[in-house]
Amino acid sequence: MDRETRDMLLETAGRFFSERSGKDVVNGVEKGVWPADLWKEIEEMGLPLIAVPEAQEGVGGTLADLLALLRVAGEHAVPVPLAETTLANLLVAASGGKPASGPSTLALGGSDLSLQGNRLSGKVMRVPFASVADRFVSVVNAGGKSTLVVVARDEASVEETPSHAGEPYGTVIFDNTPVEFSATSAVSADRALELAALMRTMQMAGAADKVLVTAVEYCKQRVQFGRPISNFQAIQHMLAELASCVAATIASAESASRDADEGGLEEGGSFSIAAAKTQCSDFAHRIAALSHQSMGAMGFTHEHILHHYTRRLWVWRRDFGSEAFWGEKIGQAFAKAGRDAMWPALTESRYAA
Repeated sequence: MDRETRDMLLETAGRFFSERSGKDVVNGVEKGVWPADLWKEIEEMGLPLIAVPEAQEGVGGTLADLLALLRVAGEHAVPVPLAETTLANLLVAASGGKPASGPSTLALGGSDLSLQGNRLSGKVMRVPFASVADRFVSVVNAGGKSTLVVVARDEASVEETPSHAGEPYGTVIFDNTPVEFSATSAVSADRALELAALMRTMQMAGAADKVLVTAVEYCKQRVQFGRPISNFQAIQHMLAELASCVAATIASAESASRDADEGGLEEGGSFSIAAAKTQCSDFAHRIAALSHQSMGAMGFTHEHILHHYTRRLWVWRRDFGSEAFWGEKIGQAFAKAGRDAMWPALTESRYAA
């Protein structure tokens, strides 16, 4: 979609999330309450199909449109698997399938999954929204080729383990489980993991931005010794460092999103994605620490919304590869390319002036 249409969509989505995905809804999910009405409205808006071609009954947007939407969702701590479902639907559509309605999630197990005929076996840990999704979508290597598989939730076993943010994560076990749909995938298993990591970086960018806005606004309003605490030098130093960490998080996520969209679904922006997930995950700790410290006691209470974002940053940091995982990938790539490739890779840019 063109820039004007995307901006209109994002503005509409932002207003909708503000009105329908508030504090009570997020807290309710932590208590095990599935927000059925919220998900129904999200589907009615067509958001889970944003990157599915119109020929497959989707909205017809691009990967960039999808990622921009996920940044907005991250800004509002939307407690449903919108990110997982949009990417799952895109992968299904790219394999020639028709996405089904209802929430989906990603069970990306790589070499831990094996496909024999129409049966899937293996175990995937820390699957987001495992107990509430209608189906699991994965890409596995079978017979020397990448195969997309879709498995109905009722066919698999789920050991629910809520995430630190209180969302229904879990371990999914496939034991010679029948596959609902399978097709040759243009997206490899490794690439599917990259796209999932990119999805999380955009959510982290949105959440980090919200954390900064929340902390700054609080420090401006909180008065101590007759003046706002934002006037105190120690707080100013905290907010300045927080702002720099958030800026780096957003810049790396947006750069990876741009490179992935321009390079194509199958392989675009692989290095940028690895670098972005490494940086976003690395900064997540510092962003959370600085924001809570700058807000003092209020920042540590359950009543305030800050924890909705900082706890998700902690969880998303590990999802689909932590900073250690992706940092190792970058190191391996440079080691393979040789010492003479490192400096040009770090300094050359086709976007330089």
